[in-house]
Amino acid sequence: MSPQLRLRFAPGADGRTRLTQRLAAYPYAITAPHARTGALARLTLQSISGGIHGGETLAQHITLAPGARAHLLQPAATAVRRQGDAAPARQSIRLEIGADASLIYETRPLIMLPGAALIQAWDITLAQGAKLLLADGFLTHNPQGGAADWQLTTSLRAHSAEGRLLAAEHMAPRASPLACAKLWGFGIDFSGLPLPPGAGRSTLAHGAGHVIALAGAPAGPLCAALEVLVGQVTAELRAF
Repeated sequence: MSPQLRLRFAPGADGRTRLTQRLAAYPYAITAPHARTGALARLTLQSISGGIHGGETLAQHITLAPGARAHLLQPAATAVRRQGDAAPARQSIRLEIGADASLIYETRPLIMLPGAALIQAWDITLAQGAKLLLADGFLTHNPQGGAADWQLTTSLRAHSAEGRLLAAEHMAPRASPLACAKLWGFGIDFSGLPLPPGAGRSTLAHGAGHVIALAGAPAGPLCAALEVLVGQVTAELRAF
């Protein structure tokens, strides 16, 4: 199946990054790059379907050519919704980041609604000198109250262009009352970053970077803390 979202960024002769390939089919919609100064291309990613629905299969493929700089922002959290007796929804996100390129992929935590089920996979390839800042997470929301009832299976695999495994994670939370989020920094040093309450920091193998994990309830303070962390690191990335 071809991805519904396919984007490719490449630097021009003037050093500015441009969107050189763009395919955005339903349910995705994106803005044109709206950073007109500096090297960074900044796009906003939106969903026009109201979230991820049971039975859907969604795929994204984002490519950065060597030296490109891009920031993909998803300002609204994505709700994962039940669709009758449909099979779990599936979402795959493939990121290919060329040599000395930098990508900020900023999402808000998934909102797991009652009865929702999602299988999600991140597949990341990083060339020499590539940098990736990736925010991801989930929280539970039950408008009617009572016990939560949802299923999420999420995995991440990151490897070098030569095939060396840099990081792998597999999680299968079931109706967790906690909000959880992670900030992955491949090729980025988080060691000097001040951490909010409830956060922990780990170093990735092979000098690949760092990851910060956050967990807590209610979800509001966690989401605010994640946004602050992303802002701090983003300001540093834009200086590259």
